[in-house]
Amino acid sequence: MSKQVIDRIIRTLCLLLFVICVNSTLVSAAAKSDSLQLIGKVFNNKSVVRGLIVNVYQDNEKIKSVHVKNSNRFRLNVPYHSMLTIEITAPDFHAKRFILDSNVPKTVRNTLKYEFDIDIFKEEEIVGVNTSILDFPVGLVAFDEKKKIFKRDKKYTKRMKKVYLNLWNEAEMIKRSSELNE
Repeated sequence: MSKQVIDRIIRTLCLLLFVICVNSTLVSAAAKSDSLQLIGKVFNNKSVVRGLIVNVYQDNEKIKSVHVKNSNRFRLNVPYHSMLTIEITAPDFHAKRFILDSNVPKTVRNTLKYEFDIDIFKEEEIVGVNTSILDFPVGLVAFDEKKKIFKRDKKYTKRMKKVYLNLWNEAEMIKRSSELNE
């Protein structure tokens, strides 16, 4: 083969490689533009949370699971146009969940974000009380068309926060009562 033919083949291969790289970048950008970015922080006021896992469910089927590093801060993308359950769990802690309605108007073209922080109870913090209420979601989140952002339902969240505080207070009273009886 002549040098000209070899040069032509190399240029063609370089062009093909360039097209593949550009195409994969565009596909990657398109994948992000049709998803919501969740940015979260998980904490406990009395203990360090280790082994944190964030699970995402769609129609009661787990679609994503993220193991979080020691900082307990995370970012993950979830699909638009879905009803999702976000579950925060760690060993020796009660899981917390919230419902996320990720439906957005078709006119939304960019990646939106929803930032939140969440406090989880250590199992030993609420010993002796009925914890079945913990199976219910602590919050409801949906897109606000006026403000063009994802927001939590403040009324529902406030009501659930009160239930959680009552649960914690009841556990504290049981703990104090048992300490007085010793």
